[in-house]
Amino acid sequence: MENTEASPDELYSEITRSYQQFRETVDQFNKSTTKCKEAIARYEEVMEYYTAPDEETEKTISTRRSEIDGMTYYLPKQNNLLLTLFVGDFNVVLPRKEDKIKYKLQYEKFKLFYIIGQLAFSSLNILCGPNRIVEGLLQFYLVWFYCNLTMKESILTANGSRIRTWWQVQHYLDIILYAFLLIRNDGDFSLQFSLYIFYMSGCQVLQFYYQAGSLYKLRALGRATHMEVSAEGLRVKTYADLQFLTPFFILLYIFQSYNGYILWHLAPKAREDERWEVYVCCLLFVIISLGNLFTLIHVVILKHQIHKLVKSPELIRRNLSNSLLSSLGKEIKKQ
Repeated sequence: MENTEASPDELYSEITRSYQQFRETVDQFNKSTTKCKEAIARYEEVMEYYTAPDEETEKTISTRRSEIDGMTYYLPKQNNLLLTLFVGDFNVVLPRKEDKIKYKLQYEKFKLFYIIGQLAFSSLNILCGPNRIVEGLLQFYLVWFYCNLTMKESILTANGSRIRTWWQVQHYLDIILYAFLLIRNDGDFSLQFSLYIFYMSGCQVLQFYYQAGSLYKLRALGRATHMEVSAEGLRVKTYADLQFLTPFFILLYIFQSYNGYILWHLAPKAREDERWEVYVCCLLFVIISLGNLFTLIHVVILKHQIHKLVKSPELIRRNLSNSLLSSLGKEIKKQ
């Protein structure tokens, strides 16, 4: 049998050629990226002062705007404040669509795994009774989890995922809230807090599995991209999701307000130098509850309008203007 194995010298030569080709490709990629970003910036500068002469031109400009928005998903962009604090100006935009989808799937697995973890921690704290060690572990776990979650969501947003701004803001507030509770570690609020985390985790798991099925169907129908995520809170894709999940989340938001109410009454019992911390936690619970409630009302109204349009197509012809349809379309994309 003929020996077809290459000699070490031939393999080394192949390595150097491949590496040289790789370096040239990277250099060309960086130059092309810079050139494309500069072209987009020039186009946006020109279009800022351009007025469409007719409706047909306006439609063409709108189409081009959508296409350019799609292009920017693959180009480096300015990091938000959180990413700048942690990674600086390092580019977090993944160049290939396959890498974006892979990262999104890893995010979904991460979120589900650690939501189940907080469900287990809260269950343990409920079963053990008020236990400062277990409660402290739960609160530390929540701070760590939401820090990681906000980082991953920032990277996903940079890579084209649409996550409503409020959910990201809420996660920042969650980090502050759980950090304050970790510092205080108040036994009087321990059981109620554990019950709240247990119920919230159950809602999140329920929502995750319910929305995962809906997203799969919508992707198959071409009505959702592969970068869509099952975000925390009431972020629904179908009217059936809305009807099924709304009661659970209404109770969750009431629970959040009730937490604020309890902390308000616990504040006078705290030491004078720690009283302000209790009031901060109370305020954060109320802000999160009200923000979630207003977002819920907005989503319900929007989904109801869309459901009426789907069920009554003649309503579009009779009562809705093009501008209203356009605004609904933009809101659908945010959802």
